[in-house]
Amino acid sequence: MTLLNLRHLLPSVREHREVEKKVLLLLEETLEQGYLKPTRLPVNPLRYAQRNVFSILFLAIYQAIGIPAERRLLYGVINHAIRGIVTGTDNLLDDEYKEMLPLKFPEQATRFKSVMHILLFDRFLFRVMDEAVLQGMLDAEQRQLVQQKIFQAMVPIGGEEATEEGGVHDILSPEAILESVHVHKGGNLLRLAFVAPRMIEKDCFSALEEADQGIFRIGMALQVIDDLTDFYQDIVDRRHNYLVSSVRFEGTAVERQRLEELLTGAEGTQPVEGAFRESVERVMHRAVGEALAGFAQLEKAGFWLGNRDALRLIRYLFRLRGVGKLLSLWPADNCFVMTLEAGDDP
Repeated sequence: MTLLNLRHLLPSVREHREVEKKVLLLLEETLEQGYLKPTRLPVNPLRYAQRNVFSILFLAIYQAIGIPAERRLLYGVINHAIRGIVTGTDNLLDDEYKEMLPLKFPEQATRFKSVMHILLFDRFLFRVMDEAVLQGMLDAEQRQLVQQKIFQAMVPIGGEEATEEGGVHDILSPEAILESVHVHKGGNLLRLAFVAPRMIEKDCFSALEEADQGIFRIGMALQVIDDLTDFYQDIVDRRHNYLVSSVRFEGTAVERQRLEELLTGAEGTQPVEGAFRESVERVMHRAVGEALAGFAQLEKAGFWLGNRDALRLIRYLFRLRGVGKLLSLWPADNCFVMTLEAGDDP
């Protein structure tokens, strides 16, 4: 399966290209040409869709709900600006560099370029809303309120990341991780895409509320899936991890002993699905069940993705996020009865 098998996504892929063109225009208007590298949008549509899967998904949801094209472009640019701010911040916190803007600064100047990403995308966020006021899409009071609400929604997400700087010393229960950690960097991170539409689109507010809750559940599920990928590294970095928690509080005696060895300095050499198979399978089933519940809410909101295609998309996301090998644990009957909600295990 590829993203482009879902033909309904193709219009949103094209819309996202328009979003990026707008962002590049804002960049050229903000920064002198000497600081910019030549750039062009990738011509491979599959690779482009893979790199922007959730940005494209948000645009498709907006379209399905009935948001007009001009405001979809506005929200797309807002989302891209938020994504750029988050990416620049993650670069600094994780000492890495993922590029979203073609900046012509020394290759080794990754911290400075990350700071520039944050500064530039923040300006784009304000610029695009100023233009929306001039075009009559929202009034000055709405602009100020949307800007304020986006910032207020971002702060707790960053605040959670701040609590993990320097490492954590306690392993929280699975329920506590969901309630105090993944609610921010999983569920609420994706919900940022619905802050502005929920404040502006009064004619489809109920559908947006349903979609907002659906995307929250998908975000929670994806963060848990990422924890499967990051299991060993999170132990080294002393970061919260749902699988680590599930092994500690719900794993077999053998799994718990293996975890204690890792926590006291042993090296993780076995694939996680081999060393902790029962816990990996349990966590994976909960995550997939949660994601399916989220996609069901999106369908209720008017999105066209049914259960069968949702299953295919989730399998695709496993491969995209580097845990495709775990698909060997996928049940043949595609039956997932567990979610991340307490009490849902059979």
